[in-house]
Amino acid sequence: MSGDSETATSNMVALAERGAFGEAERAARECITRQPDEEQAWSVLGFSLLQQQRAREAAEIYQQAAARFPGNPVHWNNLGTAMRRNGQLRDAEQAYARALQLQPDNPQFLANMGLLYLEWKRVVAARDYLWRAFQLDPTDYEARVFGCQMCLECGDDDRAEQILRDWKSWVDLVDGPLRVDLAAMLLRLGRNSDGEKLLREQLDDPQSGTAARARLVMTLERFNRVDEARALLEQLPEPAMVEDADLRGEVIEARAVMAARGKDPAHARALLEGLLGEPGAERRDTMTWFLLAKLCDKQGDAAACMEYLRLAHESQMKIAVQLVPELVEPSSNPMNIADYHVREQDFRNWKPVAAPTLEDSPIFVLGFPRSGTTMLEQMLDAHPGMASMDEQPFIQRVIERMQSMGLEYPDQLGELDNAQCATLRDAYWQAVARVVQLQPGQRLVDKNPLTMLRLPLLVRLFPSAKIIFVVRHPCDVVFSNYLQHFNAPAYIALCSTLPRLANGYATAMRFWNQHVALLKPRVFEWRYEEAVREFETQVGRLGEFLQLGDTAPLRQFSEHARRKGYIGTPSYAQVVQPVYASAIGRWQRYRTYFEPVLPLLEPVMRHWGYDA
Repeated sequence: MSGDSETATSNMVALAERGAFGEAERAARECITRQPDEEQAWSVLGFSLLQQQRAREAAEIYQQAAARFPGNPVHWNNLGTAMRRNGQLRDAEQAYARALQLQPDNPQFLANMGLLYLEWKRVVAARDYLWRAFQLDPTDYEARVFGCQMCLECGDDDRAEQILRDWKSWVDLVDGPLRVDLAAMLLRLGRNSDGEKLLREQLDDPQSGTAARARLVMTLERFNRVDEARALLEQLPEPAMVEDADLRGEVIEARAVMAARGKDPAHARALLEGLLGEPGAERRDTMTWFLLAKLCDKQGDAAACMEYLRLAHESQMKIAVQLVPELVEPSSNPMNIADYHVREQDFRNWKPVAAPTLEDSPIFVLGFPRSGTTMLEQMLDAHPGMASMDEQPFIQRVIERMQSMGLEYPDQLGELDNAQCATLRDAYWQAVARVVQLQPGQRLVDKNPLTMLRLPLLVRLFPSAKIIFVVRHPCDVVFSNYLQHFNAPAYIALCSTLPRLANGYATAMRFWNQHVALLKPRVFEWRYEEAVREFETQVGRLGEFLQLGDTAPLRQFSEHARRKGYIGTPSYAQVVQPVYASAIGRWQRYRTYFEPVLPLLEPVMRHWGYDA
């Protein structure tokens, strides 16, 4: 290369580096005209076009560069990025794949492929590529934040925690928009104070202030701090004033969430239905459809509610089957734990073991999800003698610990001796200690509805434990589950259609009733409808069962829940209200849709004394 050529190339690169992209483009084109094999000029030209939001033209330039210099993986990587920005996701995948063939361990190439799959909603592939990028280059903070997001989407909480373990050491190195995304991940990991603090720090940032404000509105609403959320909402711009489509969508969503919380479902619905037509809406369509379904339910528009739910569940299943492919089969059993029965003869042969006292045993709150377990949990947590924790899989982890000891569950439960039972109980209490600190004399309230399907383990390890089983009309339970946005792949599959959900509910109840008859645990049935209609009487009965001297705190559960703020279940907005009866019989508006599944639910309704 001559001295003049080197100077021209240096000037061209300098123009691009200082953001003079128009001038850099002209200089690069002139250079290519004179010297078509000047590789640097092709890179500068593509980069300059991309920075001017001319992705289609940039892709054409990078295509030519890749054809002219096929052995340079950078051109293939750049081509993938230009195509991704132009919406050509399949072509982008091929370009990124070619770059990775040439340089398999390049963390930037891996991260770009991961971000492509994220945009494409291929969550497992996105997680795997972003995880590899993080391992190779921990300083790629965008890959770390979005890798964390994909790990959470896949239920891979351990790796998500690992990615963000040292986030405080690098948070000052990232720009405002990425800090807002980091705050969202912290909130999803349950680090609520850190996430909220980080959002507040961004409120005055010119780049990310509006996004931080919109996210903080929705965070405060989720924490039941509605007055604070409303005050912050007033500071958001009108959606029409926001040019960026993604940001405009966040502003609209924040306004819709607050309108719904403010008893204005018509306005909230109008906002969200407008959001569906926004560019990039497909990235948030599942959540939008679930929100719209709830608003249509409030308005009594059953047909629209069910249509939005159909769209939402179909969208969710596309993600779930990536994680657990066999769930796509209608015959698959998302709740296979219900297949693990204890045989009567085996139970009669259980070895006798020492049992902890009633005071040293948890109080278990069980029942099918959406039966009213959260309200009951908050009632018990309001009492100074009890403390609850957000739903945790600790009992399932104990089963896994038992299996790691070489014992089959539940067939060999009866073979556990005193030492083995003590080991498993210790594993449970150690896990509990990481999330809740019991004060002297306090009893743990372990509310995890589907632990009902692990009743044999509860009876084996805590035979003196008191269990409260929450019962509600089966049709109301099934509809309420169908209305919710859950994250666990198996539960997504279970709730994907009314027939599948009704069958799962009936299976769970058969399991429960059969094992209660066999194992005879100490169970108190808490009827949701009776608790609503005869609250004082039912609280008195509950107090007697739990041997509580004073039940007054239980009656003040809504005030307690409001003070608590964050409630980690879908009913977070309901439990801060006094007892109300509007949810009883809600399924009747959807009777036409329930007719095909009523035969599945009829035996359960007959058992509990409900009718259709």
